[in-house]
Amino acid sequence: REDIVEVAPQGDLDMASVGQMKLQDYLNAGRVKLVLDLESIEYIDSAGLGEIVRAMKRAREAGGDLRLCGVQGHVLKIIEITGLHKAIAVYPTREEAVASWS
Repeated sequence: REDIVEVAPQGDLDMASVGQMKLQDYLNAGRVKLVLDLESIEYIDSAGLGEIVRAMKRAREAGGDLRLCGVQGHVLKIIEITGLHKAIAVYPTREEAVASWS
């Protein structure tokens, strides 16, 4: 699906790395259907969480949304503790997250 942007960062999702996802660049270009695959993320901090929430809000304001997938381990625990899983749809696999746009 050409209208869906799939982003799969690796390593840590923290203040030093959030810009590498380029979520705001995609949104600025009008790409508002985002799938963020966190399968390779081992650590996330408040900057990483903040960037996800900002991107979700901007995408929704523009008629799109942000989906998460592949979340596991420590990162899943953080997503659940913060309640983010209640605000953002979380899918087990990238295929399911992409298919959810249908």
